[in-house]
Formats: sequence, C-alpha cells, structure tokens
Amino acid sequence: MHEDRVDTLQGSGSMMRTARRVLLCAGLLGALASCGGGSSEPAPSHSGLCASGVSHGVVARAQASVGKNAAAAVLGCSGAIGQPRWTQTTGPAVTLLADKTQTLSFDAPSAGSYRFQLAFVDPAGSARTEEVALEVAAHVAPSLLTLRASHSVRMGGNASVRAWPAAGTSVQAIRWTQLEGPPVTLNTADPYVAIFTAPAVGSDTVIRLRATLTTTGGATDSDEVMVLVERHTQAAADDAAAVWAGQHVSRVYPFRAASPYAGDLVPCAYDAALRSDTLCPLSRLPFLAQQNGGAPPTVEQVMDRVLVSHDWLGRNFETFLRTQEPQGDFRRMLMSTTAVVLGTQVRPSFYYAATGAIYLDADNFWLTPAERDTVSEVPDFRGDFDRDLAYGGVWRYVQNNQSIFVFFDPRARVTRDASLLLYDAGWLMYHELGHALDFMPPSAYGALDPGLSAWGHIAPRYGAGRLTSNALAAQFPLSSAVLRGLAQVKFWGVAADATQRGYTPDQVADFFNTDIATDEYNYSTIYEDAAMTLEELLMSRRLGIRRDVAITDKITDTTTGSTLIVRWGQRGRVGSDNIKPRARALAQALVPWFDLNEVDNLPAPLPMRTGESWNANLSLPAPPSVPHSEMALAVREQQHRFRRELQRMAHHRHQGTPPFLRR
Repeated sequence: MHEDRVDTLQGSGSMMRTARRVLLCAGLLGALASCGGGSSEPAPSHSGLCASGVSHGVVARAQASVGKNAAAAVLGCSGAIGQPRWTQTTGPAVTLLADKTQTLSFDAPSAGSYRFQLAFVDPAGSARTEEVALEVAAHVAPSLLTLRASHSVRMGGNASVRAWPAAGTSVQAIRWTQLEGPPVTLNTADPYVAIFTAPAVGSDTVIRLRATLTTTGGATDSDEVMVLVERHTQAAADDAAAVWAGQHVSRVYPFRAASPYAGDLVPCAYDAALRSDTLCPLSRLPFLAQQNGGAPPTVEQVMDRVLVSHDWLGRNFETFLRTQEPQGDFRRMLMSTTAVVLGTQVRPSFYYAATGAIYLDADNFWLTPAERDTVSEVPDFRGDFDRDLAYGGVWRYVQNNQSIFVFFDPRARVTRDASLLLYDAGWLMYHELGHALDFMPPSAYGALDPGLSAWGHIAPRYGAGRLTSNALAAQFPLSSAVLRGLAQVKFWGVAADATQRGYTPDQVADFFNTDIATDEYNYSTIYEDAAMTLEELLMSRRLGIRRDVAITDKITDTTTGSTLIVRWGQRGRVGSDNIKPRARALAQALVPWFDLNEVDNLPAPLPMRTGESWNANLSLPAPPSVPHSEMALAVREQQHRFRRELQRMAHHRHQGTPPFLRR
C-alpha cells in the first residue's frame, strides 16, 4: 500500500505531550517511486488509525515540497474533536486561515522545518496539546501544479478542491484520482475543480486526492490534498421536531471568544441537535433590538453575535460594517436578528425565523486569493431547475452603465478591494435583513418577552398571517398565476408540465410586464416578494444602484452575455408607478427611519432594447454597443464570465422560508 502520511495515535487515557516530525520526500513527480509511489495510481485505501480503538490521532502528509500543499489533521476516533487551534511555533512564517479547524493546510514558501502546536478538546472532554512538525523539502524543478487546499467537512457536506497550474503553464489535461478513504464520486466537469459529497463515516476519516497535470509539451506534475470527513450526525429529514431537519449544518464558532454570548451562539443558532422544544429563550440569546433600549447596536455588539467558519470572515464582515454603510441601515436592520452566521459551506444564503438569525455565503466576503481558497465552489443545488423551460430570466445591479459585479477569474490569483464588499454583499444584506424585518418588525420590539424564543414571538404572527408580507399580498397582490407556477419550477424544483414547457420568452415577458413584481423570484413566496421589492428600493435610494431584470431566450451551456438575446427588460423596475405604492408600504412597515419621500423620487424604469444582447443592454439609454473589453475576449472567457453571473443569480435564489416553517 502506498502510504503518503504519518499517523500518530493517542489513547484516551494518555495526557502526554507528543512531538512528532513528519519527513517529506523531495523531488519531481517522476521521483515518486523512491517515496513509495509508482507510476500507476493505487486503488483508494483506508488508514487504520481509528480501527485500533484509540481516542484520537494526527495524520500528516509525508510528500510535500515547496510549491505543494502541506497538511495535517487531527481525527476523533471515539468521538468528536472540540475547539481545535493550530499555532505555528517555529519555521518560515505561514498564514493559517483555517487555524480553528481540524485540518492544517498551507503552501510552504521555502524548504525547512515547520512546527505547530495543536490545542484541542479530545473525545473524552479533556484539553490537550500536541506538537506537529512538518519537514518541507526543496522542489528540484519548478512546481507546475498546486492543490488548494486541504480542509475539513462534515459527513454529508459538499467539498471542493481546486487545481492551480503555475502561471504560464500551458495545460493539456488535469486528471483526478482518489488515493485514500471510502470511495466517492468526483465531479470534474470543470477539470480544474474536483467536487464530491462527503460520505457517512463511523469516525473521522481522511479522503486523499491527487491531481496530475499534463502540459501541452508533455511534462507532468502532481499534488495531493487531504479532506478530513468529520463524523457529525445531522438531523434526519423526517424528524418533525428537528429545527434543521434534512439540512447540512457545518462547523462554526464564535468570532469573538470573549463575547458574552460565545457559549450560546452555536447551540442557539447553528446546531444540528436543536429541536423545536429546545429553542433558546431570548433571555439566553436576545434580539439585537433588546440590547440598547431600542437604539441601533454598535459594530462591537453586532460582532458579539457573529459565528464564523474561519476568522477572516469575521474580520472582513467587521470591515464591511465599519466602512461600507454610511447610512447605518445594516446595523438598524440587524436589530431584528439574534445572530449572523458566516460560513464557507453556507450556500445559499438565507434567513431562518426558527432561530432569528441570518446565514451568509462566504463567497460574498473574501478579499485575498488565500481566503477565496477556503470557500466552497459547490454550485447551488437549484441551478438546473429550469432546464425544461424554454425561456431565461436574468438580473444584475448597475451603476453608471456598468455592472457593479466585478468578475474575478477563478483561475487567477486575484485580490478584491475592501471597497467592493458593498457591491458583493450590500444587496444580499438588504435582502436577508428584509426577511428578518418581515418576521420581526420594529413595531414588535417593545413587546419582546425574554422568556420566549425568537420563534415563540414570530410563530403567532406567522400562523395568523400578520406579517408585512401577508399585508402586501392582500393589498397589492401579484396577479399572474402562470408566473407563480413557473416560479415553483424554477426555484422549488417542481416538474414542469407540458404547458409550462411550451411558454415562449415573449409570452413570459408579457405576463411579467403587465404585473407588479420586480423579479421572477417574487412569485416563489409572498416573503420573497416583500424582500425583493425592499432590496431594490434600498439599493436604488441608499446606494444609487439600479437593478436590471430581463426575460431572455433560453440559456444553454454555450450562452454568453453577448449571445443571450433580451425579449423584454427594464432597469429600475421598482420605480414603476404601479409598484411604488408597494415599495412605500414596505418601507413604512419595515424601515421606519427611511424617508418615504425617497419612494416618490425613484426614477422611472428604463426599457431595454429587445432583440439585442444582455451585454449590449448594459448601456441604457445610449445607442446599442457591446463593451469593447467583452468583444475582445475569447469565447471561453466570455462563457466563463457569464457562468459566474449565473452563479451569483442562483445564490440569490434561496429558500427564504426554511423547512421548519413549511411543515
């Protein structure tokens, strides 16, 4: 068997500190035989680490060099590992963005000895410290490939690993192989990325993957990663009392360890064991509105409620709050929440009335390439729901005839400026917090009972149909039953019938244009109708950013923004005379500090030019023109950009009303 790591075992009764040194082979891929590997790929193997009855153990990669992924992980064998923390003690300095997870991962900048202290709570509940040493050798020739990055995922979760060819490498092929662990099905439709679902395991288990790159000149190089599958029981889909029934709850921890709510955030906001009869009372985790006698919370008070999968998320979210909201809207809107969960495996973003918290996709908050490496690339599971429909629907936000969404090539090591966080996260915050305000409006703050849970306050209003979204639907109802049915197909996965499959783009455009929704998504639920309308209003009047919405020809695998034809579209639809009364009613109920005169000041919608492309319609009402930068791009690059646009649209299409509320 090809062993490419060192296992260190610890019995449950041992309290010793153990120092270990993991020796890493040097050399090119062609020299792997001298390290124990041959030219053929071995079948996946299983380590015996947890089979020997020990409490826990450490595994580490034993074949890394400069330019390759270096990794180690702590495994719980008889139970879960708690509060892991890695600290570098000696060696060339490396940045550890996942230092509070069970898996250590880094790219070694130079050869040498890298030593780390690992502190954790073992399965028996005892605090432990271990010393882990990794010897990184020089690479004889320039590395052509690096995998980023080794990481941890709970069983049932989706994992992704990206292959990074060295700059200037001409790639002919990238081939993925599983070397260790229970067999998984690798989705490598994009050969630069391997995606799989973590299998059910009896104890923490390592899955080891190898990617082999072949250049157009025939040279080859490989790298390997470890994905630690944590044994963690999720709530069963048929468990009627489980708050997270059928949902994947990923590992998070309080961003501020000294927060007065640090011990309550996980069990109250994001714990698979949470049940409808064990919801936390507000005396334990109150709404932010209860903290300052009705005054907006400070940034510090908000950050005391933040759960993260990685510390960088908390840092960037704090930067966002301090620098990107001059009007103070987000802090005021956050008064209707109990917690904010930021996770690299949270997808799509959502609000959950059962806990009173919002849950945000990390893809909206990364700034550096290394931060982006930790974010899951698994697509939204609803991306293919509309495959049987004959039309497409797209949206974007625009300022000065430019999309606010800057394209960052996933195959490039790029940095995002902090000022762009407002563009990537502002609309998302307005939307999710719009849900929070709908379920817990400012008018209800004064009657909050500390003895009840968030859901205990929300349930009576929800059950009686007394939400603002209920009032909106009663006073200003959407009229198109056709679009309501199509929304069930596009956003809920209901199978399309023959009539729905036959609707043309022009027919759908007529249905939409004559109604009063701001987006197709408004038809999915009354809650999304309210949130979408409020989101567009605030983006327009607070940030000066207008929303485009269009009905188009069907989107295919080869579609780009330059080939997608618009059959109907508008910029700033919320400014329509028949939609303004809806926007006014929502603002009055949900954001009472907002000047209602701003609704009257909404500019009238700009019509798109039918028969022209989505990209050509970026410039309104100027003469038709495709931006030169787009025209000059290769077809593959145009397709890649458009796929990224679609991914962002899909991430916005979330379940605003989670399963707990739909039973």
